[in-house]
Amino acid sequence: MAPLGFCLLAGLLLAPSAAGAQVLPLDEQGRAGFAAVVPADSVPAGRLYGRARAWLRQRGYTLAEADSAAGRLVAAHAFGVYDRGYVTRRLHGQVRYRLTVEVKQGRYRAQFTDFRFAYYQDDRGGRPQPTGKTKPLEDATAPGWQKLWESHRRDTALAVGALAAELKTAMLARPPTAAAPVPRGADW
Repeated sequence: MAPLGFCLLAGLLLAPSAAGAQVLPLDEQGRAGFAAVVPADSVPAGRLYGRARAWLRQRGYTLAEADSAAGRLVAAHAFGVYDRGYVTRRLHGQVRYRLTVEVKQGRYRAQFTDFRFAYYQDDRGGRPQPTGKTKPLEDATAPGWQKLWESHRRDTALAVGALAAELKTAMLARPPTAAAPVPRGADW
């Protein structure tokens, strides 16, 4: 009975680490990607397109494609990932990705794809500079810095979740309603 209990305990302790190895959802081709179709009741496609374009511009995305007739926006962006130090945190690289927003009457689809980690290295002055080397986020192994790599992948999942929620808030925002006019002679 004791060996069986030990095996069950060992299995329970090892299961979270094995399950946590893949924090990014993969598509049919094995590439990391996040996608969501969000209903936007009674909001015309043109208004959704305008809101998406304004949000992308406000967040600093670089538009690669803007097709208002098809209701499709494709943009690229990046965010920094950091090496957690004891006193300060140091920029370790950037995660670059592509966001595709497609709108239709009463709904939109957001797809975050093409995730690549771009390495940074400190120059002589101690400032981080890109090295030109990249690594796809789908790659689960990083010999020599596996724990930091898993941290970058978790940070990416959290950042994309926050961006998707922010986009949803911007897309579904209700326009301000005009207050009823107060008659001039009324006692307010």
